[in-house]
Amino acid sequence: MNGRPLIPHMRLDDLLAELQEHLETVLAARDRIHALLEAVVSIGSDLDLETVLRRITEAATALVDARYGALGVIGEGGTLERFIPVGLTEEEIAKIEHWPHGKGLLGLLIEDPRPLRLADLADHPASYGFPEGHPPMHSFLGVPVRVREEVFGNLYLTGKRGGGEFDEEEETMVGALATAAVVAIENARLYEQTRRREAELEAFADIVAHDLKSPLSAVRGFTELAHEQLSGQPGHDRQVGRLERALAATDRMKHLIDDLLAYSTARDAVLRPVEVDLGALVRGIADEHVTAASAGPDTPVPQVSVGPLPAVRADPVLVHRLFANLIGNAVTYTRPGQAAQITVTLPAARPRAPA
Repeated sequence: MNGRPLIPHMRLDDLLAELQEHLETVLAARDRIHALLEAVVSIGSDLDLETVLRRITEAATALVDARYGALGVIGEGGTLERFIPVGLTEEEIAKIEHWPHGKGLLGLLIEDPRPLRLADLADHPASYGFPEGHPPMHSFLGVPVRVREEVFGNLYLTGKRGGGEFDEEEETMVGALATAAVVAIENARLYEQTRRREAELEAFADIVAHDLKSPLSAVRGFTELAHEQLSGQPGHDRQVGRLERALAATDRMKHLIDDLLAYSTARDAVLRPVEVDLGALVRGIADEHVTAASAGPDTPVPQVSVGPLPAVRADPVLVHRLFANLIGNAVTYTRPGQAAQITVTLPAARPRAPA
């Protein structure tokens, strides 16, 4: 023994073992935080709602090492209108009689949206059992997903790999993921609504183009023909005046239709930015309107003043369409018989407040 005490050496071993245990705990926590951050980044990288919901489910399943996961979206009446499962094979999915409707334990989470952890699903009094052909599941973790104070749905995770139960830390991690997922869900829902409205607008524009523009052209053609036949003939001044007003009205309607069609096509246009001289572009548009008005009988000629304008980097087609619409609207919707007074310039620079 050489007279050396063993206690200090044993104490050192205990301290090293305790330190090793703490290090492992810290490393495990670091890995989970890293996995959570990666999951948050992955679910926010797409705008398709179905894809976002599936990524949320896959991220939650991987985060707690669950064999199965699902996201149930709550619809009207408190039932599940959408159910996104992960972890099941195609063969297992084919054997399941139907997806859950939101009864039993899943219904409990809908009625009382709070996190729920169970060692075995079957032991809970609200357990409803599984549909015919459903694989057996035991350990369970359920976490609500709230969007703007409303419960959007619930994350269901089952089958902890390696056996055992889901712990409190895993519940916290999935809760954090569900909170972060709200932004991705909101963005995807807004994107879906926007695309739906754009599709409706495009369909309406097609109707306008085919069902309104063609008849309007026919109306203008017949009106021009009648105007030509009556112009210059004595005793028909009143009728000629009415025909001219009708021609102006058809021009305004055509302008509205063209604006609508331009808007619907500009939505999907590919931007090709180049340097654009705004002054030259606006003066060219103004000259077109002045020339068109000068050629018409008794048409007031618009007075367009173009001040100093810079060169900008933009898509020349879309910028031309923008200013053509603005100037065209000013000319079209000026009171009949009056010339439009249009000024296009930069606003005066505001003086800086004294320091």
